[in-house]
Amino acid sequence: MTGTNAITVLIADDDPFVRRGVSDIFAATTDIAVVADVDDGDRVPAAVHAYRPHVVLMDLKMRRVGGLDATRHLMTLQHPPRVIAMTAMDVDDLVLQAVSAGAHSFLSKDEPPETFHQSVRAVAAGNTLFSQESLRRIVAANRAPAAGPDPAVLAALSARERDVLKSLASGASNADIAGELFLSETTVKTHISAVFTKLGTRNRVEAALTAFRAGLVT
Repeated sequence: MTGTNAITVLIADDDPFVRRGVSDIFAATTDIAVVADVDDGDRVPAAVHAYRPHVVLMDLKMRRVGGLDATRHLMTLQHPPRVIAMTAMDVDDLVLQAVSAGAHSFLSKDEPPETFHQSVRAVAAGNTLFSQESLRRIVAANRAPAAGPDPAVLAALSARERDVLKSLASGASNADIAGELFLSETTVKTHISAVFTKLGTRNRVEAALTAFRAGLVT
């Protein structure tokens, strides 16, 4: 039985077996409900309009309209859903583009069910969930921008902001960072906002990737 306050999810993938499998992953939960699924990116806008999902699980490679273009379209909406890019991890360049387009997180299709659950919950709550290994693989696969940001950009961060960025790059939630650094969650949010502004990043994934490229996290 799904609660009335459940996190609602739309699945966009052109493989019917993936759609069924991902739906089954959430069937055992009481706080996450799959409200619809679509077989291509061109069907995403209408489904979002009809079902108003909190989270869209977006395959990045679909036949007619890819998840990248579909994500870009969703981010033009006044109140866009949160997007988790789904990938087989052999299209890492698309993951970076999806994050730049506005995706809030990314998820490998071969992750265990618990990771799907945790990712949706984290993104719905305004956080992200990803592994350091996933970030390393993405950075390694994208050598072109890997020269790193201008050192002056990182120099602009205070010591505490660097600490927060290191923790954020591990995939830690605001609550986790607060506990680790003995700060309030409000203070953590303030530091993260400052980090985004100083690094010119729009979300936690971009900030984490910047930390990896700059060597702040190894």
